[in-house]
Formats: sequence, structure tokens, C-alpha cells
Amino acid sequence: MLNSVVTTVSRGEILMATIHALTDSIGVTAETVRHYREMGLLRPVVRENGYYDYSVDDALTVLLAKELRSYDLPLSQTRDYFKNATLHQYLGMLDLRQEKLERQMELLRLEIKRMQETRVYASCGVRILGGVEEFDGPATWAVGALSRAGGLRAGRGKLLRRWTEHLPFTYVSATIPLSELMNRKDGAYALEVGAGALCHYVDEFKLPLPEDAFFQPGGHFIRTCIAVEDILSIGPADLAHLNRYTQEHGYAYASCTGCRLLFIENAGKRPLYYILIWVRVDPI
Repeated sequence: MLNSVVTTVSRGEILMATIHALTDSIGVTAETVRHYREMGLLRPVVRENGYYDYSVDDALTVLLAKELRSYDLPLSQTRDYFKNATLHQYLGMLDLRQEKLERQMELLRLEIKRMQETRVYASCGVRILGGVEEFDGPATWAVGALSRAGGLRAGRGKLLRRWTEHLPFTYVSATIPLSELMNRKDGAYALEVGAGALCHYVDEFKLPLPEDAFFQPGGHFIRTCIAVEDILSIGPADLAHLNRYTQEHGYAYASCTGCRLLFIENAGKRPLYYILIWVRVDPI
């Protein structure tokens, strides 16, 4: 009974096994063994009846190949390593793979950090919806892609693609120029929607800045959160509590707005846009 599964053949008196004995011994599926054989990783002996006998070498090759696959090494590259690479080259591959994983881990840590920051913004929006608070904050940049007056900006796609490739380190922005904040009494602000980011992310990712990019220096800010049905129709009435706060506390607007689209909620027949808006202020 045993000889029908495991046998000894004349090829160097190497222990040979059927595919079922091999899979039962090393814990892999028959499909995996067949795939590795078809890829040229294994060299089983072919019987006269067309069945295969696998050696200890084949078993160890399967196990080591699975280890390399766990490092996300493609099977074709694994096959090439077994055929051509030295131990020294194998070590070099592991070094490169470790460096790649460490870069991925660092990016994941940054993404987690950015997600935590985004959660802070969202919780801030929930907390101050319809209210106003003061805070000290860093500088930001924003670039516009569309506006109520001008519509979609032709030729902005390539630039915005560079920005949106780095979400969530960048965000969907809406900017109201300082002149609009200071002078408009009614109607909609000349607001521009696009992408924004903290200055250190702009520097880190070398994001392109057109001549008409909006810069908001760091300093002392006031902020609010509003919910509107049309983001391009925001006007003084929507920022009435922000304007009133500046008057009551002796502040003057000192920059364009920084605005972050927090969420779009399907409220009724039209979406509801939740927007966090902040403006740098100076005492009068």
C-alpha cells in the first residue's frame, strides 16, 4: 500500500512521491503543485503511464517558492531566481523588497495621520455647525478649477491631477477672495472650487502652483461650518454669523478664505454640502 504512494527510484536513490502524497505531506494544494510544475519550477519524473513522481527537491522548491510569494515576489520572478540567481543576489532582492515595504509602511503611517486630521476637521464641522470659533493655524495653498462665473477652467486638468493624486493629503477646497469678503453685501461670492493643501504638503509633494493660486498665511483664524444646497451660490447671508463675529470681536478679515468640503449629504431632492470655512483675521 505504501509503495503506491511513495517509492524509491534509481535516480540517485531519491525518495519520490505522487502528487497526492506530496500535497498531503507539505500542506499545499494539488492545483498549486501543478501550476508550479507548468511554470517550470518543478522537475518531476514522468512515469510511463503519464503520471508524475515528485522528489524531496520538488517539495522543498514548492515550500521556498511559497515563502517568496509571501514577500509578494511574482511567480515568474521566483522561477527566474531559482534558475539563475545566487544566494548573494537573493539577499539583494530581499534588501530591495524590505526597502519597498518600509516605504509603503511610512506612507501608510502618513495616511493614518492624515485620516486622523480629517476626522478632526469632520468633528469640528459637527461641533461648530452654524457657530464660530477661533484658532491658530498653519498656512495653506489652494488652486481653482471651476467657478460660478467662469465655469470649468480649460487646461486645468493636468495640474489638478497632480493635486488629487495626493489625496487625502490634499482636499476639495472652495476659496472666496479677500476682496469679495470685504466688499460684497449681497448676491453670490466669486468663489472658486478646486484643491487645497497645507503648505508643507505642497512643498513635500512639489505640487504645481499657478500664478492665480490662493495663498493663506498662517496666523490667527476664525472658522465656521455651513450646510448649503449650492456650493457655487454661497453669499454673505450664508456667512452672516462669521461676519457678525468679526464685528462683535473687533476683527478684520486679513486673507482669502480657506474652505474644505467635508461631505455631501443627500438631503431631500438636492444634495447638501457641508463646508468648513476659515479666515485669517487681524485685530482692528
